[in-house]
Amino acid sequence: MTATLGATCFAGLGPLVQTVLGRQGAEIVSSFRVRNFDYVSFRLERAKIRSVRSVHLLEDVFLEVSRTPRIAKASDVAKLSRRLERAALLESVAFKNDLFTDGKRNRRGRPTYCCFVRQNRDHRVHRKRVSQDVVSSIARLFPRWRLDDPADLEFWVLWADTAVLALRLSDKTLKYRGGRPPERPGALRPTIAAAMVELADVRDGHAVLDPMCGTGTLLLECSRRFPGASLFGSDQSTEAVATAKGRLGGRATIRRCKLEDLDDAPGTFDRVVTNLPWGDQTPIRGPVYTTGVSKLLDCVSDDGVVVLLTSRRDLLEPTLRRFRARWKTTRVLVQGTWASIYVVTKQ
Repeated sequence: MTATLGATCFAGLGPLVQTVLGRQGAEIVSSFRVRNFDYVSFRLERAKIRSVRSVHLLEDVFLEVSRTPRIAKASDVAKLSRRLERAALLESVAFKNDLFTDGKRNRRGRPTYCCFVRQNRDHRVHRKRVSQDVVSSIARLFPRWRLDDPADLEFWVLWADTAVLALRLSDKTLKYRGGRPPERPGALRPTIAAAMVELADVRDGHAVLDPMCGTGTLLLECSRRFPGASLFGSDQSTEAVATAKGRLGGRATIRRCKLEDLDDAPGTFDRVVTNLPWGDQTPIRGPVYTTGVSKLLDCVSDDGVVVLLTSRRDLLEPTLRRFRARWKTTRVLVQGTWASIYVVTKQ
């Protein structure tokens, strides 16, 4: 028996998510963009659905309730909500309780609910009109349920050309791994760090370096997926190094060091994965994109991979060309700015 699910990830990562979900046995139904996020709709056998939690690129996971090809005028709004049925909604809630909250059901007797609309652009029909129609339909089916925000049950309408009504299954423990990471200017979201680890093709047994590790989010993603990898990190900030050591414990060796001052022997590491300074919150200081990047290319093995996140192609690509490196890029929206994940190999 299969279920139709949906998942959101940061804009640009949709194709990568489709590949990872395909390895889990998912059949991709469709994908589209809603502002800052890509939405991937897929079918998966119910017995395999818990495995979706291991796809660390995902921001949220949904169970699709209904969909309509378009909402072009006010009368089209009802096409989504008219498919709502009491039995189907109760089954969806039971599905959420059984599979994504470890069997802990709401015992208060009066669940709370709300409806959010995420769209790819402004439409002729206002999103509040869509939300109100869904909420009214749920209220008619379950008059004892209470409208509130935050709510026990979040219904989302994800709307590009196609509009999907879905029940959010996941909570913040999916994208934050159980708790928010420490706040720091330029800090990576865990889901973007997971995408970088995926693109780096890290394996158990690899020696992995993050030379600008900050509070250690990239190394944490590596340790969760590949506990047999040897992890190393460095950062010029004393505070960041102390935080990273506290988060990683004995799972990584962390030291204080500037990127351009790395002194590791050539070929020391199988993988180098790092977030270079590139945004307003992380100003570029020193020869990071020249001396620093050249050291990264030197310290990785001949068959190794260097994965770098930056929006500054004007600074990075001249250095890569100078060393005759090869690279592929994945564009991703990070904190409202388009950047690229570079996967770099030596000639």
